[in-house]
Amino acid sequence: LEFWLSPEGKLLWINPSVERMLGYTVDECLSQINFPADVIHAEDRVAAEFQLRQALRGTSGQGYSFRLCRKDGGHFQALIYEAPLIDGKGRHTGWMASVLDVTERRRAEELARQQQEQLQFTSRLVTMGEMASTLAHELNQPLAAIASYNTGCLNLLAKGDADTRDIRQALEKLGVQAQRAGRCRCVQVRRAQG
Repeated sequence: LEFWLSPEGKLLWINPSVERMLGYTVDECLSQINFPADVIHAEDRVAAEFQLRQALRGTSGQGYSFRLCRKDGGHFQALIYEAPLIDGKGRHTGWMASVLDVTERRRAEELARQQQEQLQFTSRLVTMGEMASTLAHELNQPLAAIASYNTGCLNLLAKGDADTRDIRQALEKLGVQAQRAGRCRCVQVRRAQG
């Protein structure tokens, strides 16, 4: 969609694609509605009016984005570019603007952003799962040794004629394995925090 504005901002010309894009005829835009102000979404009007004033002063030149309303009440995200109209004598006679419907592009950008967030979340979950698996593996060995030494001590005590040196030796090894299990946990926590 393209349209031309006077230096004061009055609509001078609009191409027929306005009907396809907005549902208004060229005649409606030129005589019945205040184009482009009446097709700018109510929530975007203040920012749009500021941009229009900037353009009319010649201090704008970049595209800007607003929601435009269709005649049927629907709306879409539009990207608007304006450029000065200069006649053959070099006089500024108004402004030309081009309007692009960027609704699908914005949806695709939002979908990509959401997918990136989900990917980061999944990556964090995988990392936590790997840490839990490593921690379980590291703890399993000393815990199995502790259980084994405990069973050995109980078996010796059940015989009734156990040598206290054998029980002491088994309990010392049990203590070493308990310390090893404690170190494994601390090392994994430090890695996770680092």
